[in-house]
Amino acid sequence: DEVGQALQALLVELGRLSKLAPADEQAMRERIASLKSLAENSVKTVRDIALLLRPSMLDDLGLIPALEWHAREVSRRGEMEVEVHSEIVSEQLPDETKICVYRLVQEALNNAAAHASAKNARVSVTQVPERLEVEIKDDGQGFDPQRVRGMGLLGMEERVKRLGGKLKIESRAGHGTRIVAELPLEPPKSA
Repeated sequence: DEVGQALQALLVELGRLSKLAPADEQAMRERIASLKSLAENSVKTVRDIALLLRPSMLDDLGLIPALEWHAREVSRRGEMEVEVHSEIVSEQLPDETKICVYRLVQEALNNAAAHASAKNARVSVTQVPERLEVEIKDDGQGFDPQRVRGMGLLGMEERVKRLGGKLKIESRAGHGTRIVAELPLEPPKSA
């Protein structure tokens, strides 16, 4: 919040400075406009980082509404159309599980939009007696999961494994990607 407020104050001061710049000082006006743009982008980045750290929507709305909001945001940006489907998902899931699912979906959708040029994606979340099943499918260009191991995929695997779950990635060139996570509803006991 403090960083966001400081950046907003900077934007206000740059606006005031812009009004003080002489009309014939085009170079100065362009420099001020550039600084304003940089500050505006920084405000957006700070907001995005805040959402990434601990999405408050999980607390405010719950898991499925937060996933639906994220899907709408991805669709709104024009990257791809995203649908979210859920079946019998409790809002009483452990926080670690909700965060894991949200981050998993977020990373999978980011990868589909940024690297696979996907036009459509579908997120399905289903709760069965002992586990939560999450599936993200896209119609992107696909990849060889045995050869491509970026930080995003490794992060997904680590998150799921930390909760005692299983992650399966199915993909091949020209046929999209399917990611399936199975998360136990009872987290593993620490040794």
